[in-house]
Amino acid sequence: MAATARPLLPFDPALAGSSQLSIPLNDNALRAEAQGRAALGFQASQPSLASPADDGKLYILSAAWGDEVIDTIALFRAGSWSYWTPYDGLIKRVGATEFRQYRTASGDWEVYAPGGGSTQGRHAIYISAAGMRPSVTGGCAALAAIASAGSQPDIVSLDFDTTTQEYAQFSLVMPKKWNEGTVTFVPHWSHAATTVNFGVVWDVQAVAVSNDDPIAVAFGTAQLSTDTGGTTNDLYTGPESAAITVGGTPQPEDMVFFRVSRVTANGSDTMAIDARLHGITLYVTTNADTDA
Repeated sequence: MAATARPLLPFDPALAGSSQLSIPLNDNALRAEAQGRAALGFQASQPSLASPADDGKLYILSAAWGDEVIDTIALFRAGSWSYWTPYDGLIKRVGATEFRQYRTASGDWEVYAPGGGSTQGRHAIYISAAGMRPSVTGGCAALAAIASAGSQPDIVSLDFDTTTQEYAQFSLVMPKKWNEGTVTFVPHWSHAATTVNFGVVWDVQAVAVSNDDPIAVAFGTAQLSTDTGGTTNDLYTGPESAAITVGGTPQPEDMVFFRVSRVTANGSDTMAIDARLHGITLYVTTNADTDA
């Protein structure tokens, strides 16, 4: 079935602008129109519209229109404008897509899509130590597991030396909806004994490899996460790193190779025992809702 325009509610132009404007026929029709339509977007100045062709057009003021202040909503109907303060649930179009935004009770704009909301944006991907492996060259210790206590969670980790920089690697085929931009990471780690100093510096670097490209390519620039431990067998979650530029020329659905290390030469890495890496949370950004 072909789509049709949303019908306008009954309205009597003869009453528009008269002392009877507040009677239910017109007043309720105008308010219902404003609350039942998606705003066409932000408008800095009052557009020149004609009735009936433009009846029902709704805008959000991005600048003052004479006496009407910014963020007011404006409805055109029967040759005149009506204005209201934005209300909770107001919808506006975002470009030519189906994704919209709504104004919450707090006055903020948030992403919205019919059927449950957009999934675009920042996403967390957890990679456990079991999903990594020591690098063939300069690798960390093999995956280890010890009991934390009887009938309690095991400690499963890759252990990194205190004086020599060691590495672990993993790879991900990135989703098609990945925006091919930068990523960040957060380390999850622990240590096995109490020492005098507890500083540990982790880093991650990455490179994208496309179909029929050589795998032997240089990783991009690493970014750091510096954290401080202190208590034996406590779990520590480090601060989020700066943005990591993925090396190569990232494309949709590329395989991205990641390398993780403990940066022992960094002055903030002061812990004199192995650091145990349990895993990392990788943050990526998507710009589509599906991989279609």
